[in-house]
Amino acid sequence: MKKLIFVFVLTLFLSGCAFNQKSNSDISYDDPQALELKEALMLHEEGKYKKAFMRFEEKAKAGNILAMYQVGVYYRDGLHVSKDLLRAMFWFKTAGRYGNTKALRSVGYMYEYGLGVNQNFKKAKAYYYEASNLGSALADYDLGLLYLKTNEQNDAKIFLNRACAGGINEACEKFKELKF
Repeated sequence: MKKLIFVFVLTLFLSGCAFNQKSNSDISYDDPQALELKEALMLHEEGKYKKAFMRFEEKAKAGNILAMYQVGVYYRDGLHVSKDLLRAMFWFKTAGRYGNTKALRSVGYMYEYGLGVNQNFKKAKAYYYEASNLGSALADYDLGLLYLKTNEQNDAKIFLNRACAGGINEACEKFKELKF
């Protein structure tokens, strides 16, 4: 039964449901780093968030990129640890240096909305671009929306179209709304 629960939890984690993520193109079902997080995932699903955080943090400090991202999420959301946006930024940037697209998008989001840092659209775009260049259709969508926000319609169309081609339905709808 525990094995079945683990497989279910791991599937949720890898599909992004366990932590409300929309894309996990940077995670493989065969990823040994994801398998290292078995205990932390089980603790999280059991509602033992403090212990889960301790396991994620331990793995993050040992170099597990997925755990680095998760520690950032815990700090950003104040999930059974004190909310600390600077620590969240640190862990997101660290995971981002290793190519974690969700972490790069999280840094971009923090700059876009001024969470723990001064709002900076230029830096937000840079992090979204980096995630986009690593193949994240969600980062293309983020860029499209940010370009709309800054009234750069042509660039918005390019990135919304790319996100749409990448399977992001919201991008398709937004792209259709734009006037050519």
